[in-house]
Amino acid sequence: MSEKKSLIENPWFKLSLLILAFVASSAVVMYLWFPSPVEIMWGGILVVWVLLVVFRFSKLVSKKWNKYVARKFIHFLTGGLVAIISPYIFEVPTVPVLGALFMAVVTVAPRIWERDLDWFQIKNNFGDTWFCISFALLFLTFWYVDKWIAITAALFMAVGDGVTGIVRNRIYKRHVKGFWGSVAMLIVSVIIGVIYKGVLGVLTAVVATIVERIPLIDDNITVPLVSAGFMYIIPVLLA
Repeated sequence: MSEKKSLIENPWFKLSLLILAFVASSAVVMYLWFPSPVEIMWGGILVVWVLLVVFRFSKLVSKKWNKYVARKFIHFLTGGLVAIISPYIFEVPTVPVLGALFMAVVTVAPRIWERDLDWFQIKNNFGDTWFCISFALLFLTFWYVDKWIAITAALFMAVGDGVTGIVRNRIYKRHVKGFWGSVAMLIVSVIIGVIYKGVLGVLTAVVATIVERIPLIDDNITVPLVSAGFMYIIPVLLA
């Protein structure tokens, strides 16, 4: 029993399982929707960009301000950027999905050795990883249903909640959910909603802002997934 326990607790064993899960899911997604050479090229470019943002640029932001601002900076220039440009450069969801899953692995792996990426990661807070997983689920689920649902929901989290964090940090000087942060999120999310989903997007922006205030579950899970579900279900109910 002790040998089995020690194996499970072994960092290399945990990392191997993590990589195995990523490889297996990647193989399935690639089999279902194999991207074109151009899409693969774009994928490589975006992976390099995201790694630069996470491991280089966000460090500079963290030094100038703090890790909380650095987290939101990463939101803007990784998930936010990819969500905005994806419908114009990708025909299949493969690259955004696998890119998000890859970054989930990147954000979890250091924690296995208890060596958090301390310029933006918060101990025992897996929001950065949940953000990546939610992003992957959005694009995997809605790309062939209504890709604009995936994009809008992802932007509510990446940009809407990102702006919220910046405003809260500026006003309250600490990581806290406050009124003015929610106002900022609502304004930004309404603009995003109007651009991508019209009136439905505005209604969903209100829902996303309310959901973001609920502390029971990480908002990197609730905001994008509840928003996407709302945008999908309401037209079905009204049809």
